[in-house]
Amino acid sequence: MVTRRTQKIGETMRHTIGELLQRHVKDPRIGFVTITAVRVSPDLSKAHVYYTVLGDEKESKGTHAGLLSAAPFLRTETARRIRMKTIPELEFHVDDTPVKAQRVDEIIDEIHHQDASDPLRLPPVAAEIDTMLRRAVEMIDSATSVGVVCHIGPDGDAFGSLLGAAMALDARGVRVQASWDGDPVELPAQYSFLPGADLLTPAKQFRPADVGLALDCASADRMGVLRERIEKAGAVINIDHHVSNTKFGVLNIVDTTATSTAELVLQLLVRMGADITPEIATCLYTGLVTDSGRFGYEAVTPRTHATAAFLLQRGVDVADISQRIYESYTFPYLKVLGRALDHAQLLDDPEMVVSYLTDADMKEFGVSWDDTDDVIDTVRMIREADVAVLLKEREDGKWKGSLRSKGDTDVGKVAQKLGGGGHRLAAGFDSELGLDDTIAAVKRELKA
Repeated sequence: MVTRRTQKIGETMRHTIGELLQRHVKDPRIGFVTITAVRVSPDLSKAHVYYTVLGDEKESKGTHAGLLSAAPFLRTETARRIRMKTIPELEFHVDDTPVKAQRVDEIIDEIHHQDASDPLRLPPVAAEIDTMLRRAVEMIDSATSVGVVCHIGPDGDAFGSLLGAAMALDARGVRVQASWDGDPVELPAQYSFLPGADLLTPAKQFRPADVGLALDCASADRMGVLRERIEKAGAVINIDHHVSNTKFGVLNIVDTTATSTAELVLQLLVRMGADITPEIATCLYTGLVTDSGRFGYEAVTPRTHATAAFLLQRGVDVADISQRIYESYTFPYLKVLGRALDHAQLLDDPEMVVSYLTDADMKEFGVSWDDTDDVIDTVRMIREADVAVLLKEREDGKWKGSLRSKGDTDVGKVAQKLGGGGHRLAAGFDSELGLDDTIAAVKRELKA
């Protein structure tokens, strides 16, 4: 029989055991465990500890064995911390409630899929992703400081995810640093309307925190100079949607069915109990609309649109965001776009359209790298080729390559072979070769 007293003791034990596992138990057999409940017998002689763990059956068995080994320590230390006179025996049980709950959500969604009376509901994610998101909330809740970073050369998804997460954490009273490998760490003109820029920290001033949050980074080296400082955090949470993600974190929330990282950040913030303000919603919608190609890419699903609807209900001004991102180019952009189109070549064997911009081109027209992000979207519009390639020269003579496909070619795999990464239809890489040799390398990998 559950009484108010045993219920209170069980909840206190749940928090205590969870903290002990995260901070003090180092058994490598124990995976990513979340203590979901503790049921204490009326005489306090036994405590049934329910938990979830990520991974397959082997991972589950290893975790269970590790928990049994740690039971004496967990038992005595829990009793000491909460000052219990009677020390209950701990019995561990796998909790399958999340899986069942996920199925219930799916059934409810099936029943109400045509019901527009609840436009505020956030679409569900897979059970395993949900478990990891809840584990991330526990890790963040136990932290007093969080460092949030995104990848080098941020795009709309990186900016939106970074600032949305930073504002939500700041509102909770958490000491937060938000940054990327750049100098200066400032929003480019295209994204200068995004709120939360006051939370940005110069990369040189970024310090290790209790928890490091890596957003939209397919690999650790995408954090650039901030990698070492993030890895010095007490724990690193890696949130991303790239197929090429190397899962470099302590906790890896990698959902390749998500159209953007912003979707996953929203799922995390909702589980944190964060107030999704119009400012936060604006940032996350920006990430969603840019990484989905204005909802035109292959990766867009009903969940993408449901997420957008959720954000719109929280005050997003769609027209304003669209105009600021896609209809606010400067006149020099038109000139540099014309130069890129003039450089364009239609090649065969394999068929692709290739263009480039030199460092001299960009200096001639007074545009920055950020100003040229959308040039590739114009180059890819021709019907004669499935693959589009844009190469941009850095000041040091190295080249940054952007790859796009209309659907027949997995350019993500091509980029990986060239040392980069990304998605099936949109990817990028860096090259230390000359222009002609870089184009030849791309052709070679496309034909492989």
